[in-house]
Parts: sequence; C-alpha cells; structure tokens
Amino acid sequence: MDDVTSLRVIKPGMLTTIQDAGRWGFQSRGVPVAGPMDPVSHRLANALVGNDPRAATLEVTLMGPELEFEDERLVSVAGADFELFLEGRPAPSHAPFIVSAGSRLRFGARGLGARAYLAVSGGIAVPLTLGSRATHLVSRMGGIAGRPLKAGDRLPLGDP
Repeated sequence: MDDVTSLRVIKPGMLTTIQDAGRWGFQSRGVPVAGPMDPVSHRLANALVGNDPRAATLEVTLMGPELEFEDERLVSVAGADFELFLEGRPAPSHAPFIVSAGSRLRFGARGLGARAYLAVSGGIAVPLTLGSRATHLVSRMGGIAGRPLKAGDRLPLGDP
C-alpha cells in the first residue's frame, strides 16, 4: 500500500466506519446490505467533492475522529452538525474545503444529529467485498475486517 495515498486515523472517534451505497443483490442469500444510516447525507458529502454518489465515505457516529491526510484532497462533511478543526482552525460543514498534505482534521463537539459523513475526493478505496466497501459490524464484512476504525489504521484513497 506504499504507492497509494492514504488517510491515517489518529483517533477513531466513538464509532467510525467505512460506508458506501451498500451491498445490494445478495439478500436472498442472507447477505446484509449495510451502507449509510443517512443515505441523503452520504450522497450530499460525495456530491460536494465531486465523487460518484456511491463512493465510500466515513460514517461518524456521535463522537468524531482525528485524521491525518498524506496528500492534498478536497473534503466535505455532511449530516450531523459537528465542530470541525483543520490544523486547529475552524473548518466548514456542508461545504467542500481543501486539506493539505500532512494536515490534520479533527471533529469537535456535536450539535444536532447523530451521524455525519466525511467524503474525500477519490473516495475511500479499501477492497470490495461482494461489490461493496460498506462495513457491516455484525457479520464482520467490508470496510477494514468488518470493524470500526481504530487508531493507526491507514485508509487507501482513490484517485481524486
């Protein structure tokens, strides 16, 4: 993964997972769809950075993560109202902004809502499982070994 740019998890937040539009077409075989709890905010975050609406994002629940970017990217956060800090300075919600290589984005206090979606230009590019990158915790499928993010994880990013 050294030739792929990544997003590094400094602090994972309470429950941060990788979600895309879901794993459709396998329900008759008992495979769960997974995907975002708030599909509208997921699509909005992706639209703000020019991604396909189905691209993988980070679903942030109640308490957000701290992340470090390896290269410059366009980023957006949509959904629940969180304070956002880029290198210690306030960053906007529901609007795209640029993060520089080596910069850190930290989620602060949460206002309204429970889940927010962080979209990065190019999307989160973990391997597909049955056509989806969505994390399903109960079946331990998708995302990174079907689990929430943890400190030290490196998330590969797609081409912006």
